[in-house]
Amino acid sequence: MKKTILLFAVLLSFSGVHAQRHYDNWVFNHLSLSAGFGVVNGATIEMALPVTPYLSLRGGYNFFSNVKAKERYDIVAYSNAHKYVSNLPSRVELESELNMSTAHVLLDIYPSRKSSFHFTAGAFFGKDQIIDVYTDYYRGNPDIVAMRDVYEFNNRIGAYSDVPADLGGQVGVMVDGTEKIGLEVGDYLLEPNANGAIDGDIKVKKVRPYVGIGFGRVVPMKYRFACTFDLGVQMWGKPEVYGNKRQLTDIGLDGRGDNLVQSISKVRVGPIISVKLSGRIF
Repeated sequence: MKKTILLFAVLLSFSGVHAQRHYDNWVFNHLSLSAGFGVVNGATIEMALPVTPYLSLRGGYNFFSNVKAKERYDIVAYSNAHKYVSNLPSRVELESELNMSTAHVLLDIYPSRKSSFHFTAGAFFGKDQIIDVYTDYYRGNPDIVAMRDVYEFNNRIGAYSDVPADLGGQVGVMVDGTEKIGLEVGDYLLEPNANGAIDGDIKVKKVRPYVGIGFGRVVPMKYRFACTFDLGVQMWGKPEVYGNKRQLTDIGLDGRGDNLVQSISKVRVGPIISVKLSGRIF
């Protein structure tokens, strides 16, 4: 009986030491759940596990509600344009819709076993179309009527079939050898379609590498819960601007970026600032 008790005690002791070592190794033996919010990435939910005491792997999804807003865009035209297109507005109102929802896989790198500061590398994944701009097609919209004439002028059809392609730069800007009128979006000219409507998109990479720094362990070590902070950038490359499903050419209009679409058309990275609450499940 004494031998049995002694053997049981030894086994318990060994088990305790093994568990402690297992805890100290911190290798794929824990799982955490985090939730938070941030700039550009929106509301975030993610799960994470430790690879070693120096590395944590996490993946999640970022919910960014489709934001819609009405904005007015400048018409690129000179005073002589009114001689060709009557009742030409100086600005046209469009609906803008922003879609920034993404998934992500990230690796946190800690300089020491007890460090809360970390470097982060990984990638975000999302739709390439992040902004859609279009005409609010309601009955009697005066912009629709005016922009139908702009379409005919740009394509030299109907009443404009005899208008020269080059008007000496006194009416609009040269695009593919023809002087045209349109909306200024950054360095691009956005033209109406045959119905007088505008349909434009801005696209970036679907896979966007990420680098950043942060504080806090997404898999808490000492306590059950922890708060984490991240600061970094998504690298989505040079945005591509589309009009009527056709990629537009940069013609150097140098729009000032006084609206969301113009601003994003010139930005190659998306800043990420996020705060999350992390809880260790086991």
